[in-house]
Amino acid sequence: MFGGVVAILVMLMVLHGPVATNILNVYSAALAAASGGIRASRIALGLVAGVVGYGVTVYFVHAPSFANSFDSWMAGLVLWMSPWLGVVLADFYLLRRQRIEVSELYAEPARSAYGDVNWIGIGAFLLGLAAGWLFEFGLVTPLQGLVSKHLLSGADLSWLVGLMVAGGAYLAGMRGRAAVPRSVPAVAGPEATG
Repeated sequence: MFGGVVAILVMLMVLHGPVATNILNVYSAALAAASGGIRASRIALGLVAGVVGYGVTVYFVHAPSFANSFDSWMAGLVLWMSPWLGVVLADFYLLRRQRIEVSELYAEPARSAYGDVNWIGIGAFLLGLAAGWLFEFGLVTPLQGLVSKHLLSGADLSWLVGLMVAGGAYLAGMRGRAAVPRSVPAVAGPEATG
């Protein structure tokens, strides 16, 4: 009875999700590029992000094995995200005890309490990245870590090892270097927003 009309409405609802998601992805990529110092209009950056996203999609669709290509992509993301997260979590929760002076984050590096580049953080990230690679087991043979491949029968513990090594190295390297600001209250949790 309502087959044709309902089918069109359902298709419009189904199409809305990916379109809305892609709009957010393209816009976010353009803002990230602009905040990274690329001097171009947001429209131009959005067009570039859209073209790159389209190209990656076409590559995945025409790849001999979509599952292998997608697994390799995801393994690459996990490999760098876990040590990054280890440094961020160690800094915010353990080192600074949830106390951040937001105005200092935007101050000139010479005047900021946080300085410019935290080379201990960069080094801890790279150490966690190398350690995580040793425990990674993905479909791409060059990314298969020696420990995972030869000692763990293909078990992938890269996320855990990368997070723990990077976080531990960061805490060890920052010992005595970063004081918790006394005048700044802890960042309010969701229960405080009432």
